Amino acid sequence: MEKDPQEKPFALTSGIAPLKDSRFRYLWASSTFFFSGYWAQTVVLGWLAFEITNSEFAVASFTAARFSPMLIGPIGGILADRIDRLKTLRTSIIITLVIGLVIAGISTFGHLNYWLVVLVGFVGGLTQAPLMPVRFTLMMDIVGKQHLSSANALNMAAMFGSRIIAPAGAGWIISLWGPSWALWYSAAWFLPAWLFLLFPITDITRMTNPVNGRLISDLIEGFSIAINNRAIGAVLLATIAANVLAFPILQAFLPVFAEEILNVGASGLGLLVSMNGIGALFGCLLISMMGDFSGKGRLYLSGTTLFGLLLAIFGYVDQMSLAIIIIFLAGMASSGFGVMQSTLILLLSPEEARGRVMGVLMLSIGTQPIALLIQGVLANTFGVSYTTIACGILLSISVLLVAWRSPELRNEI
Repeated sequence: MEKDPQEKPFALTSGIAPLKDSRFRYLWASSTFFFSGYWAQTVVLGWLAFEITNSEFAVASFTAARFSPMLIGPIGGILADRIDRLKTLRTSIIITLVIGLVIAGISTFGHLNYWLVVLVGFVGGLTQAPLMPVRFTLMMDIVGKQHLSSANALNMAAMFGSRIIAPAGAGWIISLWGPSWALWYSAAWFLPAWLFLLFPITDITRMTNPVNGRLISDLIEGFSIAINNRAIGAVLLATIAANVLAFPILQAFLPVFAEEILNVGASGLGLLVSMNGIGALFGCLLISMMGDFSGKGRLYLSGTTLFGLLLAIFGYVDQMSLAIIIIFLAGMASSGFGVMQSTLILLLSPEEARGRVMGVLMLSIGTQPIALLIQGVLANTFGVSYTTIACGILLSISVLLVAWRSPELRNEI
């Protein structure tokens, strides 16, 4: 039987094809450094929130503040369809660097308190979260549809992989020299993230035309496209389920698991975050090597379902050796969710409105802060382990229901 000449080989060369473009390499390197600093800073600030208050709800409140700017994701989507995407990213990284240096200085001089931690978490999220549509649409401007899956997998590998070295280093620095030095360490990552965007990223073919309408009408159009396309709607429902039920656990409660359940301290916290990142990185690289494949919707749904089951198991274990294995596998499963949610949205959306529909996706992710507050109350009342088990099981059930009701997503993409 002859091999289909159109079939894409499952090979490393397919996975790294976008890296042959120097423009994508600069953007990818910038993302790697940026998210390394972002996750290192999140770990340090989360640790400080728990150390200052010794309250699960306080940690959840900080994390809610950190991710609440996702709620204005649709505004970022409109910006992605209107403005110079590259200049916007450069500006946001400079602001993030300055904020990181200021909070490190405040901590060094002993003036840091819980509400300052919350404020920095919020402002840091405000400079980053709404610009995610800008980052993703700029990536598609560079690589086009042909290499989108691989490029997005590499981009998510940068995001997930940044959880490996940087957070582990932050935990190690906290245990040796204290959180102030760890804050300086996290801020240092943002400088090379900005410098890489100063390299020439030119000759970009903009995949969307600048929008000339009014803000409100553009916003309504983005929501209308998302609601009227059943496959896009299914992606958004599964995204909401994952961000309400699963990711708040990983974002807010790992310090509690490390300190109270597993008894491994700050260095153990860094290891947990890093192992989750290693698993996600491995999954992203596997997806990247698949190239432009069919069954993207099935991978998205199955990966998210498995992620929920593994999260429930993680809530049950109380031994560090088992916790490391489970959180590694959970990271692998979450890569199917993380890579495919934005890939599917970009592929399913009209070219002239990709930024706006990506903004609706960011709003779906922005449900996480509300869930964080609720889960903080539940964790204080029933314990973080029982809360994690229940949320993991509910996520798997929710995604199975979405899969059952969405044949378009299961079969056609």
